[in-house]
Amino acid sequence: MRKIAVVSGKGGIGKTTLAINLGYILHNEFNFDTTIIDCNLTTPHLSINLGVYNKNKTLNDVLKGEAKLEEALVKHPAGIKILPASIELNDLEGVDIGKLSDILQNPTSNLILDSAPGIGREGMATISAADEILFITQPYTSAVMDIYRCKKVAEKLNKKILGIVVNFRKGFKHELSNTEIEKFTELPVIETIPYNIEIEKSVAAKLPLPLYNQKAKANKSFYSLASQISGFKIERRRHFLDKLLNIFKKIKLE
Repeated sequence: MRKIAVVSGKGGIGKTTLAINLGYILHNEFNFDTTIIDCNLTTPHLSINLGVYNKNKTLNDVLKGEAKLEEALVKHPAGIKILPASIELNDLEGVDIGKLSDILQNPTSNLILDSAPGIGREGMATISAADEILFITQPYTSAVMDIYRCKKVAEKLNKKILGIVVNFRKGFKHELSNTEIEKFTELPVIETIPYNIEIEKSVAAKLPLPLYNQKAKANKSFYSLASQISGFKIERRRHFLDKLLNIFKKIKLE
């Protein structure tokens, strides 16, 4: 089983959105058994972005030894398995994020670790717990240079670096090119996600983008990335609603 940390140098880059969409596609479209874990204890977003609130057991409880990992897992209606962190401030008391590596030693599925941004205690713990690192940035100098610092940490910990995902690209001249990003970071850019308002709408709807809008242009990037990570080149399955729509079209034509 693989443990892949999604890491950014700063907040607001799109890390959690990437983790959700990548985890959804790997699990549902590529049959790549996957669980997404919110490792950002101080500002958790995974459960919020998926509309999962007030769970009895969370990663906080697991880290405190008050629950088993299996007890805190949530099967989301969208077909995603998640391990949320608590959104309650009081639940930070007595939590040692340094134990993350220990509780994830023998995973029963592939793991996507949604890291806290940067290389603070939570970010360091997430990188340490992972076997592979997937960086996400935006095409601006400050965000890219933060990735360079995170990369140095990952290298010192002997982690396999998958590469960089460039998010929120609009195609303006003032944006750094992928070549420039690769030069700054000394890492390959393996995928680019274009700016797409449908991503923001899907976050508001608390759904992965493929479920919210199959025709959104950013889906191509998410599926391409999932294909690279899993090693599977599988055509996307047609969903029930698409099939139903085609049936209605045929009836109308007849």
